[in-house]
Formats: sequence, structure tokens, C-alpha cells
Amino acid sequence: MLLQFSFSNYKSFKDESILNLIAPNTAKYDYYSHKTNFNNAVLKTATVYGANASGKTKLFEAFDFMKSVVCPPRGKDKIPVLDYWQTKYNAFRLNTYSLEKNSFFEAVFIIDDVQYRYGFELNHKEIVAEWLYVKTKREINVFSRELNTKISYKDKHFNAKVADNIVSADMVSSTASFLAVLSTFNEPLATKIVDWFRDSKVISANDIRSSLTYPIPVLADSNRKDKIVNFMKAFDFNIEDMNLHELPVSEIPEKIREMIGEDNLKGTVIDGINTLHKQYNELYEKAKEVWFSMEKDESYGTNRLFALSWAIISSLKNGTVLFIDEFDSGIHPSIARLIVELYYRCNSNAQLVINTQNASMLNYETKDGKKLFQKHQIYLVDKNRYGESILTPLSDFSNDMRSNMEKLYLEGDFGGVPYISLERLLELIKQD
Repeated sequence: MLLQFSFSNYKSFKDESILNLIAPNTAKYDYYSHKTNFNNAVLKTATVYGANASGKTKLFEAFDFMKSVVCPPRGKDKIPVLDYWQTKYNAFRLNTYSLEKNSFFEAVFIIDDVQYRYGFELNHKEIVAEWLYVKTKREINVFSRELNTKISYKDKHFNAKVADNIVSADMVSSTASFLAVLSTFNEPLATKIVDWFRDSKVISANDIRSSLTYPIPVLADSNRKDKIVNFMKAFDFNIEDMNLHELPVSEIPEKIREMIGEDNLKGTVIDGINTLHKQYNELYEKAKEVWFSMEKDESYGTNRLFALSWAIISSLKNGTVLFIDEFDSGIHPSIARLIVELYYRCNSNAQLVINTQNASMLNYETKDGKKLFQKHQIYLVDKNRYGESILTPLSDFSNDMRSNMEKLYLEGDFGGVPYISLERLLELIKQD
């Protein structure tokens, strides 16, 4: 479970921003939070609002960047590319001071009833500091590291032999995370933490073809395919089944084969997904079944929900953290609200963090009279005149939350809405 994520000097965020998922007044908000062993509770969901280009997506990209440092991709030889994060790094560029300053990232999370606090500072060239703390009753430093100094660690918490070999062989370069290197050598604690980061997904509803959101590989597994089909059936899309569409290599046009390369055309080639529908006769009796193409025949919204389906299912079943950028893009508000409700009703430790433009969710109440989001679950991102994104919890505002939150937000009482010059637009249209 993620308790808090904080960072600074990354993309449009210049100063430190904190996404705090610790719930206040835990006895009152049990429906909205997971209980922990640390006299607090952790929110099951949170939502981020803000104008276009305010920094909502950049907030999610900041967590994704932290993941890239901790669990980098593997190269062809299956060796982690430990300096991969350099390709994604981007400090705040609208201030000369920020360009020379280090960026900061830290996450506080719970794994198996133990609380961890892990973070680092870096710039475009190297990691200048890194730390890990563990807490059961009180917080204890596991390891710490600063540039040009020896890594300090306590062997009580992890395999000292592995750490000693790594440090003595000088295997931790200035571009590599010590945690990631420990995990590469299967050190148990480091592996557990790296796995937590890897299982915490950051996806975009707008990127239906990304490897994380588009679950083509999942459909190859019949058990997981059945879960996706049942998920789609629950939303009444009239889809009876799904299959991968296999394309014989001989049917691929020669020019496309040349572009792909013969080495990549070995084995089965998958070029899409087919969906099964019932066909009826003039008496509305089932006549037969017909196959459609997901990409060509199904609606935009169907493709969107399908793209998110496995990430949502696996998050709920495995109790992991899921960030969804542009959450309800192309999805009906009723479906979007129901997905949020699933995170309240399932008994796992799953957490959902979304950003959205759908202001109607601010006032929505479930059938049992509960608001979809409480005040402390709502964050706003605003951008000032200097291009700096600022993340603010709605709980910082003194407005009466029994009022119409949607109306207050759209009227700009909380910020996070665009400034639009109608006069300038009209003047533009009137010009010859």
C-alpha cells in the first residue's frame, strides 16, 4: 500500500509536491480506507483534477520515473539497463536555478505489515543520494548513500554477504540505484521492494496500444482471458468471447515484412483481437455467432475499457497500486464511477489513483448514500504564471464541503480550471 509519494524538480513541478494517501479520522472513513498496523489508515482511492496542461499527467509520470530508477528494463541479454532513467529524466526547465538543482523522489509504503521509506536525489548525470528506512515500531535506517562516499548499511535487515560483495567489487556506479543492484543479485529485501514498485502500475487510458494497458498477451492465457471477457460482459457490451487474431506470415504484404524484418516474423504473428457477438433472425431468435474486429468494429469506448481491463482486474485481485491517467477518457460516467466503487467494495489492499476532467464525480453519491470521494481524497493541480505546477489537497480549502463541490470547482473556487479569454477569441474571429 502506498502511503505517500513526494518529489520535486521534475518536469512541470519545481517545488516539492506531496501526494498523501493517509486517511484522517480513520474510524469515520473505514469505507474509504485500508486499516494498517501503524495507528492510521490508507486511502483506497484518490483523484486529481486540474485544467489542461496544468500538470496532472506529469504527476503520474513522476511516479513512473521513480519506478524506472528502481526497476529498469532489461536488455537483450536480460541484464538490467541501470542507467535507463537518464532517457526519461527531465528537470523543471523554466527556471535557471532548477536546472542546476537536484531532483528528489521518495515513497512511503507498506509491504506485509512493514513500512518502508525509500528515496533518492539525482540530476541528469548521476544519483547523488539514496536511502532506505524500515519501520515496524520505530523507523530504522537500512542503508544510505551519498556521492563519492561509501555506502552505509545495516546487515540486520538484509543479506550482508550479497551487499559486501557488491560494495567491495565497486559494482554500484553513480548512475545505478543500489536497491536495483541488490535486487539483480536476488537479495530478498531489495527484491521484495523492487517487486512492489514493479507491481505498481502507471497507465494511460489514452494509450490503448501500450504494453501495460493493451492486454493482448493476457488473452493468450485462457484463465485470464475468461476474466477479461466476464469483466466486459458486466458492462453490457454484448461481447460473448474474445480471441487473438493470428495472421499467417504469408499474408503479410512484402513491404510491411521488410519494415518489420524477417527475424521478427518467426512464429505466430498477432495483428489484433476478435470479439464474438450473437446474430439473430427476423424473430429475434439466435441464428449464429459472428466475429468482429476489436480495433475496426468495436466502439472507441469499448476499446478504452478493454485496454484498462486487465490492469484493473489484477490490481483488485492482487491488492496493488494503480495510477490511471485520463481515467474516464471515452468511458461512460456510470462505468467510471462503478470502477471506483469496486475499490471500496473489494477486500484486497488495492489502491486506485486517477486524474480526470469529470467534475460530476465530485458530487456523486452511491446507492447507499456514500459520496464517491471525500474531501481528503481530492487533489487539485494548478499552474502559476511562471509555469510551475502546484499540487494542493482539497482539504486545504475552507469551503463547506456539504455544498455543491462540482459547482464550486467549475466556478474556480478551488483553482485548477483554465482561464479562457472569450474576448480574444471573438476578436480573432472578427479579424479579416
